[in-house]
Amino acid sequence: MHNSSVNVWVDEIVPCLKESATQKIKETVVFRIETKSFLEQFNEKTGWYINWSELSKNVEIYALSLKEDIGEIQGLVALQKDDVSQAAFICWACTAPHNNKMNGKQKYIGVGGHLFAIACEKSIEWGFCGAVHGFAANKTLLEHYVSKLMAEPLCMLHQYQFFIDEQSAQQLREVYHYEWRNT
Repeated sequence: MHNSSVNVWVDEIVPCLKESATQKIKETVVFRIETKSFLEQFNEKTGWYINWSELSKNVEIYALSLKEDIGEIQGLVALQKDDVSQAAFICWACTAPHNNKMNGKQKYIGVGGHLFAIACEKSIEWGFCGAVHGFAANKTLLEHYVSKLMAEPLCMLHQYQFFIDEQSAQQLREVYHYEWRNT
């Protein structure tokens, strides 16, 4: 679990994704990716921070896409059921390179918040009432999650550990609208 990082900026809290160029709201879908061969295209060389196909078999990886273009992944989140903490653990989360605020212009706004909402929903499914925790990539992101998502800094297992409680998770989930799909 310690070799993890949440490296996603929560730019705007919008119900779906917002296209930067037109400001149009685009409906989204979420689906689980289970095949390593599909995940091989999401790697450091293509701007995804890590090689997603090399993540542990103990994590579940979810993709966020537009309803109108499921083939273009807008963000990925890797989650693990954490019975000890009674929360979903966000192992990794990042936006597609074309949505990464740090790379300059974003194609779609709202990816980061979606990824957190997906984690909260999986937490509920696993019986943890929406509780989520993870390790921010740096101090700036930790402070951002505290400010934007009402996360609490924990700093128990990692210097940038954060926790989103059930109430904050519920508020986050109420904002985002997406459809679950089977691949």
